[in-house]
Amino acid sequence: KQPYHTSALSGIGWVNKLLTGHPHRIRCELGVCRHVFYVLLNLLRDSGCKASKYVLLEEQLAVI
Repeated sequence: KQPYHTSALSGIGWVNKLLTGHPHRIRCELGVCRHVFYVLLNLLRDSGCKASKYVLLEEQLAVI
């Protein structure tokens, strides 16, 4: 077997790499395009969702 997730990054580093990397990568990993991710992120913020003590809202959205 060959591991699928081989990035040394985790958490917000991994999310930032997805958001700044190739557009197809975020679609493959999260199932949404970059602009949709930002729309969802803004909707969550507008509805009062916030980062927790250790996990940013971007990370929380990425793992949903």
